[in-house]
Amino acid sequence: MLLTNHLRIEKTYSLFFVAFMFFSAIFCNVSKVNLLFHTSLIIFISTLVLSQASREKFLQDKAFLKSLILPLLFLFYFSLSNLWSQNPVNISSTLKQMLYLLIFICLFRQVEILGYKKYVMGAVFLGMSLLSVLTLIMVDKTIILQNRLDNSFPWAPDNVIDLGGYMAIGMFCGIIFIRETGKNWLYLLFPILLASLLLTQSRGPLIAFTAAFVLLFIVNPSYKIKHVLYGVAIIVTIMALVFLTSFHHIFIDRLESTYQQSFIRFGIWENTLEIAKEKPIFGWGYDKSLVFVNSIGQNISTTHTIYLSSFLKGGIVGFILLMSVIGYGLLQLRKHIRVQQKTEASIFIFALIYYMTQGMFIIGNPQEFWFLFWFPLAVILSTPIKSTTS
Repeated sequence: MLLTNHLRIEKTYSLFFVAFMFFSAIFCNVSKVNLLFHTSLIIFISTLVLSQASREKFLQDKAFLKSLILPLLFLFYFSLSNLWSQNPVNISSTLKQMLYLLIFICLFRQVEILGYKKYVMGAVFLGMSLLSVLTLIMVDKTIILQNRLDNSFPWAPDNVIDLGGYMAIGMFCGIIFIRETGKNWLYLLFPILLASLLLTQSRGPLIAFTAAFVLLFIVNPSYKIKHVLYGVAIIVTIMALVFLTSFHHIFIDRLESTYQQSFIRFGIWENTLEIAKEKPIFGWGYDKSLVFVNSIGQNISTTHTIYLSSFLKGGIVGFILLMSVIGYGLLQLRKHIRVQQKTEASIFIFALIYYMTQGMFIIGNPQEFWFLFWFPLAVILSTPIKSTTS
């Protein structure tokens, strides 16, 4: 069947992948949802093994295969770092996760080649929108301005900072989906996503989103007057809600506290560097975490930046590998911008800024960082197949 109907099989694993992206956006880290990814993975690998046509098509995509080299080296090195950590037997788990992440990147590429990229973007956009609605419905309305959307939808990301990141990723994917389909009425969902991002009161995702969104307007401007009007309408709607609910007082306080919080982060980063310098070449290994009490008495276990986390766990070698992956991704930006795929570039820029202040490591089974780091990387590594209009 694979030998004679490889295109039908390719569509099948693409369908499972799109379904995984949709449901995973709503139900974070739920094992039953992850079965959709495993199914897509198994069918994809089986197709490569049994179908010569699919295998040849995959191997002929040399530019993409070249782009996989650095992520492979990064993932393989940090998997090996288990050997000099406190839990060497964990290497089998991280090697499996390495395979998952590489296949995740490959699946996105194959889906784009088949012409189904817009469905992936639509799945993420609609999934994040539904997550936002469910969160707003289930949150305690009496303290909605104080609890930062905590304790609401039970399958949302545990950390509201990651929830804010989800909302930002959802908006970027929405822009791409609308661009590809022309369904401008879907801009009506943007105020919901943006309102949820603001209600998380998370400064990191908001700053990263704003900085990356600016890229859409200052690089090779090609937007039309209707895009400006949509943007102004969304901003006016959100600002009206903010001031009518007196939420702006809370948000201003959060922004003012950024100055004080920055000194706390500097203390964490200083402690991280001191520990990392004890094993500067290869680091402490994959499972290393901080045991640190900061200046306000909080117990700290993460570095609060992925960049120092890679140095702590993988030493100079691990840090260079991470920066190599990021550097190659930055080189890819020009290819996307050249064909007016500026939103794809913005998604990657968002991820890089977002992880400046987020320290959870990015290797593991499907969970938040699959959307917040590996999905933007998969998007930017997939060289544009044809020109599109923004």
